[in-house]
Amino acid sequence: MTVSAYTVRARNLAPDSDNKIHDDEVARRFGFTGALVPGVEVFAYATQPLAAAHGEDFLRRGRLDIQFRKPVYDGDDVQVVVTDDGSVSVVGPDGSPRAVGRGGLEDVAAEVDRTRFVETPAIDPTPAADATSLAVGTSLGTVRETATPEGCAAYIDGISDPLPLYEKFVHPGALLRMVNAVLFRNVVMGPWIHTGSDCRLLGPAAVGSELTGYGVVTDRYERNGKSWVRFDALVLADGEPVALVDHMAIYDLGDNGQ
Repeated sequence: MTVSAYTVRARNLAPDSDNKIHDDEVARRFGFTGALVPGVEVFAYATQPLAAAHGEDFLRRGRLDIQFRKPVYDGDDVQVVVTDDGSVSVVGPDGSPRAVGRGGLEDVAAEVDRTRFVETPAIDPTPAADATSLAVGTSLGTVRETATPEGCAAYIDGISDPLPLYEKFVHPGALLRMVNAVLFRNVVMGPWIHTGSDCRLLGPAAVGSELTGYGVVTDRYERNGKSWVRFDALVLADGEPVALVDHMAIYDLGDNGQ
């Protein structure tokens, strides 16, 4: 029943990130065997069979809802398996699933209520991530980046995606990086973990376009000694919607790590 499978060697593209969960020494203090490969890159790997099957249509009305269950480490050979019922799994070299979800094409691209996502300046100085700065209903500061040809090419090289589609268009993983930026550029966090994303693609973003990211906090809670946040994000390319994301993260790992 397998539609397709794709194998890639995972790489930690963020060893120098401010998020020290991508640093070997810090990650080990939290009970991991080494630095975690960012969830946005695991997401990017998982899109490959879907984009290979559907081409540009995947960028126009594709969806991938994925949860990260176990760490992926630098150098892991992971396999993405997509079945004909839409199940998606990212399997580690030991055969255990590292991420699971569902993906495919929507009948039509999702409708977006753009009035929810308003231009919001970042707070200076940047506040600590807490119950106040991440209160439900908070509009996070708007972020902007240009999807330069050089940056896009470097990202494609980093994730080893062979599809020619991304010679013209921004990779969905790079769009999800914008969503991460909506969080980490607006609150100060220690080591934190991206735990899942439900990403609906709304249209292709051309290489060279100006990307804009907005976010609105939808939930914040404590569980098992850790602090979680959930927010809706919208990414525009040259003013047009290209991704609508329900994004989840543990923003405070607590005193006991895992």
